[in-house]
Amino acid sequence: MSDRPGWHTSRLDELCDINPPKPKLHNVDDSTEVLFVPMAAVNEVSGTVATPQKSTVGVVGRKSYRSFTSGDVLFAKITPCMENGKAAVVPTIPTGLGFGSTEFHVIRPKQGTDPRLIWHFVRQQSFRDEAANHFTGTVGQLRVPADFLKSFEVMIPSDKKYQSQLAALLDAATGHSASASSHLATARRAVERFRQSVLAAACSGRLTADWREEHPEAESTAPEKTSGKKRRTREMTPLDLELPEMPDTYIVSTVGAASTVLEYGTSKKADNDALGVPVLRMGNIQRGRLEFDDLKYCPSDREIERLVLRDGDLLFNRTNSPELVGKAAVFHEPVAMTFASYLIRVRFADDVADPDFVNYWLNSAWGRMWARHVKTDGVSQSNINGTKLGCMPLPLPPIEEQREIVRRASHMLAMADALLARIDETSRSVDRSSQALLAKTFRGELVGSGDNS
Repeated sequence: MSDRPGWHTSRLDELCDINPPKPKLHNVDDSTEVLFVPMAAVNEVSGTVATPQKSTVGVVGRKSYRSFTSGDVLFAKITPCMENGKAAVVPTIPTGLGFGSTEFHVIRPKQGTDPRLIWHFVRQQSFRDEAANHFTGTVGQLRVPADFLKSFEVMIPSDKKYQSQLAALLDAATGHSASASSHLATARRAVERFRQSVLAAACSGRLTADWREEHPEAESTAPEKTSGKKRRTREMTPLDLELPEMPDTYIVSTVGAASTVLEYGTSKKADNDALGVPVLRMGNIQRGRLEFDDLKYCPSDREIERLVLRDGDLLFNRTNSPELVGKAAVFHEPVAMTFASYLIRVRFADDVADPDFVNYWLNSAWGRMWARHVKTDGVSQSNINGTKLGCMPLPLPPIEEQREIVRRASHMLAMADALLARIDETSRSVDRSSQALLAKTFRGELVGSGDNS
């Protein structure tokens, strides 16, 4: 029941069948065409089956895939697909037979319930947040149980016609939001391409071609010693990666040869006690720079004092997901901070390498390709150890040119970061507006009460 006229509150399993049984296929020919929907086919931004596949009953219908039909709502149950919003209404299937990933829950609206309205309901951020609070399973394999869906209470209009009107209104509104999000995503990709072009120009010498003409006397300084901390190294397999073209005045060294310090951070447990020393972790490295909005702390002791960062220390992320391992940033803060063991600190000889230039190299397209090439993959994370980092090829322009590269590139990258920040804030604003409209709808506060009696 509901205190709003024309609306009623019901459990979701009173409005829909949750994971209905598979259809009987005894008399269906194996060549009968079916729709097949793997998880990747559902677009989390638009909430549609964006890339459906055609198959047959013989290929997928008699296996243990999830079954569905036209008008069903597919809801991803596994992390992170559920949190990302992978849910969609199944489009019309000529044969009525659809199959897909077992990581979907199938929600089949009963007569009198509009599928699109149910789809809008489960796309609410508040619903997904609550679903995440009911995850079961182990880390990396967390899933929303079917019982959560069955027992969740939904308030919708009693009149099917009014449901359809609301769904149409939400379709239009979310369509505008999806269009705005798509344009913002396009803009974001353009800015990211600009950032990579700046890094490419910085690392190849194109950015300072005019400077070299004005300073023909400039020469690179070859490193005279390796990093101060001795360690056993083994012969590294030569890289099958061609270095980009670069001026004759550059020399190619390695990160290890150009450094005076190359060491791992502390493995001490950090907490939220702000009386301790801030500990930078892998999440603090974002887009080639450090962010400080999520800090942890640990008490100071002799080890922490030794690992306090200095201005110009480069931090390299040695363990992370396959996509993120190898990201880097340079420390330039006046506040005493240390760093966690998943990071490697590299300090360079002042007359050999500018740390910000090296950071550009690590975060360039070539640097990211190198990281993908040398990483060691585990179950859910990848690793690049200090030995591999030390062996990374490092182009070294004359130190004066490195500083000029940093001066020029830093201005352009700052402009790109400002644009990305504006795009991100606009995206959040679009999402907040969309979510506010959904919340208002399912509180019964949108365009009348729905009492058509």
